[in-house]
Order: sequence, then C-alpha cells, then structure tokens
Amino acid sequence: MSVKITPKTLFLQDDLTSVDLEHYRQSGIVAVDCEMTGLNPHRDVLCLVQMCSADGYVRLVKTHDWRESAGLKAFFQDAQVLKIFHFAIMDCGFILKSLGVEVQNVFCTKIASKLARTYTGEHSLMSLVKELMGVEMNKSEQSTFWLSDKLTEKQLSYAAHDVTYLIEARELLLAMLHKKGDLPTGISYIELNQYCQNFIPTLVQLWINGWDFGREEKSALAIFGR
Repeated sequence: MSVKITPKTLFLQDDLTSVDLEHYRQSGIVAVDCEMTGLNPHRDVLCLVQMCSADGYVRLVKTHDWRESAGLKAFFQDAQVLKIFHFAIMDCGFILKSLGVEVQNVFCTKIASKLARTYTGEHSLMSLVKELMGVEMNKSEQSTFWLSDKLTEKQLSYAAHDVTYLIEARELLLAMLHKKGDLPTGISYIELNQYCQNFIPTLVQLWINGWDFGREEKSALAIFGR
C-alpha cells in the first residue's frame, strides 16, 4: 500500500547514515526519486534525492558535492536492495553523472507500465497512480527551483510524497503483467519485463555517453524513453 508521510519525515541531510543504510538493507525494496534543474545531465544539476521504504522510512538528501556522499553511493551500489524509480533511465543517468556510480538492482515503473498498460499512451506517474490507486497526485511543485539553499515546506512535502506510491505501483503492475500471460513467441510478459529492467544500466551508459535514443518515437527503444 502507499505510505503515509508525516511532518517528522520532512527534513534534509547531506548523506545517508549507517543507520539509514542498515534500515534500507533490511527493507530490501526502496522507492527512489530525484529532483533536477532540468532533464539534460550534461547541463543540468542534480538537486535532491528522496527515498522511501515500505514502512515509511523517508530520507531526503541534498548536498553541494554529490561525489562526497559515501553513504548514498553505498546505497545505490548495494545489489541486495531493489531500487524502484519511475523513468529510471533519467534518474540513474543523473546519479551516474553526479555521483559517479552505476545504480545496481533497478526497477522502472514506467517501463513496466508501457508493457502492462498497452491500452493507453499515458505513462506518467500521475496517470499511473490515478488509474491504479485512484489518487490524484499534486504535481504543482515539480517545476520549481530545487537548487535553492532553503527548500520550502511545499517542496519537501512534494518530494517526500512523490516516492510513496512506487512500491505499490510496482506490485500492481507486476500483477497486471502476470495476468497478461504469454506473448506470441512464448515468452511471458513477466519475463520480458525483467529483460527490459536488466537492460537499464546499458541504456543509461548509452544515454550519458551521447546516444539520445529517447527522442526516436518510432524506435524499438521508445519503450524505454519519454
């Protein structure tokens, strides 16, 4: 189920602590999102990373030097913890560029949505959450200045709430994929989804190194992009 956020969770820190890392390792599955100044990792800046486990353990990390965030690096490189993103290629691309590490064990709800919800072209997190959970997300703070030294309470609340739906969304999408059964070649939707998820690190490397496949709407790779 989606996670309830309380005002106590709305605080910033410049890295994950050993306590945070242990909590997330014990939980095994963590929802992750990033806020940036734009969508070009070669020009724009990573501003905030927010994380939430199924029990509502939320951490918001903001720092001026991401490469010094040893705790956050350890978290992203921990293959024992599944990290759930929506549009993982974008977030993981910024993480690779800013922290210098490749995120291990990734699941993208946007990719799963494009495989499960072939009856619609709407695959934003907002549309996904509205259909599957009946929740209208407030996205009014999405396009704000996240690089500000002092983020507003509205920004912090938005950032914290934005990751609370991803764990449930993954479960619901996997159930849809399971129900859809097999494709004509005999491979199941579940298996095809896993193949796609496993390919995310390769696509991140391609994107960060100059292959902008996301703009090719008719490409076979469009399922991974915008």
